[in-house]
Amino acid sequence: MTSVLVQSAGSGHGVVNELPMEPLWYGVLALIAFLVLLGILWSFRNTLALDPLEHDDSRSQSQSHGAGTASDGH
Repeated sequence: MTSVLVQSAGSGHGVVNELPMEPLWYGVLALIAFLVLLGILWSFRNTLALDPLEHDDSRSQSQSHGAGTASDGH
């Protein structure tokens, strides 16, 4: 019985599906894709600094750390 299994395993190599391109190009395409995604991410840097509602830090600090009246709820 083992001779039958050895003969069947060694007789045919089976179906081998070839890759459509060289394996190196998969890495090159992945690197390009990651660089494109990095470029998109990089284009959104400092977008918070371009907030159209410019907040006055000195005024917001004085209100939040003010005298603390009873109506504050604190």
